[in-house]
Amino acid sequence: MKKIIFALALLSLSPWALAECKNANVYDDIACYEKELKSSKSQLNQTYQKLYSAPDSEGKTILEHAQKDWLQYKNSHCDQLQAYIARESLGAGSKLINLSCNAELIQDRIRELKGFQ
Repeated sequence: MKKIIFALALLSLSPWALAECKNANVYDDIACYEKELKSSKSQLNQTYQKLYSAPDSEGKTILEHAQKDWLQYKNSHCDQLQAYIARESLGAGSKLINLSCNAELIQDRIRELKGFQ
């Protein structure tokens, strides 16, 4: 239980989490993160497509590989974080950890890709 509280406290320190999903209970937070995650994924895809539409074919190949590697990292990182936290928890807390991890990493990736535009 201490690990869940610690992880939630760390995740709540991110500017994105403070601005968007801080509700009275975990189920409201899950619903909020699911909604934000859907929006963030759409924004990430739009940002990626803008970069990908550049005429440089070598750059497209590099971008494709980089994005695939990043997706693999994101999924693995958030799944492992969820598994680590879930070892000592019951209920929906570990799902919240996974959703918030994904949301935070996607927002970071959007900022990173926008830096290349």
